[in-house]
Amino acid sequence: MKAIGTLLVASLSALTCVQSTHAQEADLAEIQRSIEIFSGVLREGLELNTRAGIFSPFSGSVQGDYYMRQGVVLEVVSPLANSRSVFSWQSFESKLQQLSGQISNLANTPRVPPPDLEAMRESMALSLRASAAQDTYRDFLESIRNNDFSKEVEEALARASESALSLHELGKIDDARLNALMAQVSDIRSNIGNRIGAIAQLRDELGQAAQSTSNSDSIDMQSFEQRWQAIVAEVEPVLAAAREQAAQLSAQAELAKQEREVQWQGELQSFEQKLFALVCDYGAALRALPDNEHLTLVLKGLGSENENRREDRIHVLAKEQLQGCLQGSVSSSALQSGALTYSF
Repeated sequence: MKAIGTLLVASLSALTCVQSTHAQEADLAEIQRSIEIFSGVLREGLELNTRAGIFSPFSGSVQGDYYMRQGVVLEVVSPLANSRSVFSWQSFESKLQQLSGQISNLANTPRVPPPDLEAMRESMALSLRASAAQDTYRDFLESIRNNDFSKEVEEALARASESALSLHELGKIDDARLNALMAQVSDIRSNIGNRIGAIAQLRDELGQAAQSTSNSDSIDMQSFEQRWQAIVAEVEPVLAAAREQAAQLSAQAELAKQEREVQWQGELQSFEQKLFALVCDYGAALRALPDNEHLTLVLKGLGSENENRREDRIHVLAKEQLQGCLQGSVSSSALQSGALTYSF
């Protein structure tokens, strides 16, 4: 803070030297310098000038503009904007690519293909000789349609994968645990893929049987139905495992996200307290701001979240409120509580 104070005193002294033959141009030039000085104070005080490495970008920024008859608008970008929600479904594929070294089996395994029921219907319709046989085959195909487990399994595996990646990025599971979970997902997907293959084989054999005979009674439909029921019996425990894994991981991920949100809100509160303390202590840098105008602080990405976007958190302060801090009649906490605050 001592360094900030020294910087501010030197900068304010420089401001007094600004002169212009045109009053309006002089005011705008002075406001511009005020914005640059005040932005630098906030960057330093909020520790936004730090880097992760020599060639890394700064951890944040403060950029300002002036709108005549409205006031100064400062956009504050901080690391908090990137640490609130660490995972979303939209980033699922990119996360898989980033972690491909750990979960290559999952990344390279195709999704479960659903059986082509319409093609089965068309193929068998061409080969049927009798209406009774048509009814038999139609009932059989309907039983397959009503037990289309491939979509449900794939959705469950997608939820499980998303939740596992979310837990990993939230620091709740390590690389080894993530690798094990993804291997389980891959095994379930492969298992279901094998069952889909068995359905395809059953379909082909039934079609061949229908084409090779004109008598529907000569086709052992009971045998085909028994094989189908055997496939369903094999799938049920796999489907149950996929559901259970998805439910457990989703519950863990949801709890971790709630805990992270509570932690993040505490970090936001501390950040804003520091911000308003700086504004209260060094608001004199904006003395060129006309008396009837405002200082607007736009905290990028720190407002409310919804499905479409992450809103900004905005604080609006009148110059007279800043002057209250300068005169010592208003504390930083009172300044914060008196601000007009909203998300947009």
